[in-house]
Amino acid sequence: MFNYFKKRKEVGLFRTKAKTDSPQGLAKGVFQKDLYFFLMEASWTKLFFFVFIIYLISNIFFALLYSLDPSGLSHPGESNFLNYFFFSVQTMSTIGYGSLSPQSIYTNWIVTIEAAFGLIGVAIITGVIFSKLSRPYAKILFSNKMIFSLFDGQKCLAFRLGNTRGNEIVEAKVTVSALIDYKTKEGKDFRQILNLPLKRNYSPFFTLTWTVFHPVDETSPLKDIGVDSKKLKGLVVTVSGHDGTYSNTVYARYVYYPDDIVFDKYFMDIMEESSQGVMEIDYQNFHTIV
Repeated sequence: MFNYFKKRKEVGLFRTKAKTDSPQGLAKGVFQKDLYFFLMEASWTKLFFFVFIIYLISNIFFALLYSLDPSGLSHPGESNFLNYFFFSVQTMSTIGYGSLSPQSIYTNWIVTIEAAFGLIGVAIITGVIFSKLSRPYAKILFSNKMIFSLFDGQKCLAFRLGNTRGNEIVEAKVTVSALIDYKTKEGKDFRQILNLPLKRNYSPFFTLTWTVFHPVDETSPLKDIGVDSKKLKGLVVTVSGHDGTYSNTVYARYVYYPDDIVFDKYFMDIMEESSQGVMEIDYQNFHTIV
């Protein structure tokens, strides 16, 4: 029902490419991304695949080092690369079944280095996974359309939010910014970000749903260019607040494009009171417009 992790296409708005002619481009601070940043931003599939590949390559590397001393291990049967590889796996993970053991000084030194490498590697990966798991996310659902219709006799842009966790987001705040292209007096093309005033941009607690309105009146930045103007490139919505469960600040962002604006329509009512007096939300019709 809910597509939490689907990312909006943001072609032309937020896809950015750094271009520099300097050989020290990264040293100059152009989009520096370290390994920790990559692992934190990567999906769980990419993270586990990366860990598996590093684990596999590391054991192959140490197996090659063990193979340099064919008599360095005591083991039943003949020496082969698989024996060295599995001994590396047992050493790195500190399993130690006992059937394979180091015999020479050279092999014992390699075991010492690999054991330290394994302990440090496990600590690093554990820290990354814990950090990734403990990051708070706001499970906020945005209506896939924004409507432009009359509300109380006034033309308004409106969209709907839903807190799909059902917990309390305290002191929730919403900001809506319009990305508008315009030409300066000097003839330069420029893209500006203008904040749109809302009827209510603050809620003491956000538990169920919230319909956000921007009146397109005399004070609206959209009054002069029009809601359907080609100068309007997008509307960026950000929601932030204090999550009562995580005891931490959470946020969510969504981008509406001009094609997402529907004229002279309304959202279907999705709230009703149950027989027990509890407010219920029909999320199946959350995006329905009538």
